[in-house]
Amino acid sequence: MMSSVITLNVGGTLYTTTRSTLLKYPDSMLGSLASHDCPSTQDENGHLFIDRDGAAFKYILNFLRSSQLCLPSDFTDIDLLAAEADFYQVTPLIDAIREYQEQELKSRKKHLYYIEIVEIRTGHSATMPSCNSRVKVFMVGRKDILKTLPNEVFGIDYIEKLKCLEDTDHTEFPLFGQSIRQRAAEALANLGWTLVSSDVSSSSGVHKASDTHVSILIQHTFRDRWSQWLNPDELVIPVRGPQRPSECEERYQARLRNGLPP
Repeated sequence: MMSSVITLNVGGTLYTTTRSTLLKYPDSMLGSLASHDCPSTQDENGHLFIDRDGAAFKYILNFLRSSQLCLPSDFTDIDLLAAEADFYQVTPLIDAIREYQEQELKSRKKHLYYIEIVEIRTGHSATMPSCNSRVKVFMVGRKDILKTLPNEVFGIDYIEKLKCLEDTDHTEFPLFGQSIRQRAAEALANLGWTLVSSDVSSSSGVHKASDTHVSILIQHTFRDRWSQWLNPDELVIPVRGPQRPSECEERYQARLRNGLPP
């Protein structure tokens, strides 16, 4: 009776597997070898001998077992593995390696980009945030990266403000709206950005309202830094609808309609 267990000697390295595993892809060279349709050579111990790279064969065998290409994160012999897969003619493995190579090529083209959200709270109270504080929030980043952000959160005016800049220029512009720093954080996280640092700094000074009234002015600055690896050739600019006029433009048009001077 034909044994279901087979020991292969691949370039001096022994592998033990089952005949059914080698027959996973019958049209491959290994499938033909297991079915005795392919001439075979035996070593001195009677094991089937294949004069190929012994270390690379473990990835071939693992693919036969799982139908998945499983490589370590520091794997560097992908060209060798591609040549071995071509020799064994395991077509699904050849396709998986080609896809892996394409992904690696895209990954090498990626750059690490940063966006910062800065919130400044200023007031006469040491407790922040508070209802008597003035809040300013602005975003800092490269033009080409900022253009990919959704205007639902970051506003509809900032695209106009970016037009005069080169794509690689860094700029900053204000953000408006209730809890805008928190909403911006949710939007960036949902777009795949990672919060790499978040810190707060404080300063104080004397505010002299009059000769008799002096108060302490408190300023807290919150700075969130976000990062993401992106391929500059694959930056996706959202499709944006017609922009709503700014509040200043609306007031200007209203005064003209009412016959008032601008």
